[in-house]
Amino acid sequence: MDSYGKIFVVVAVLAVILIGIFVYMFFIDRKVRNLEKEIGEKFINRQR
Repeated sequence: MDSYGKIFVVVAVLAVILIGIFVYMFFIDRKVRNLEKEIGEKFINRQR
């Protein structure tokens, strides 16, 4: 494999890693948003 082909392998690996990180962050953000909503609702109900 020449150096021209290796750069595409490096770019592909980096792209897969970055896509994985963004997907992970997206799901973590959704979970955190749901927890914040749940905690907020419990706090409002507790004040009543």
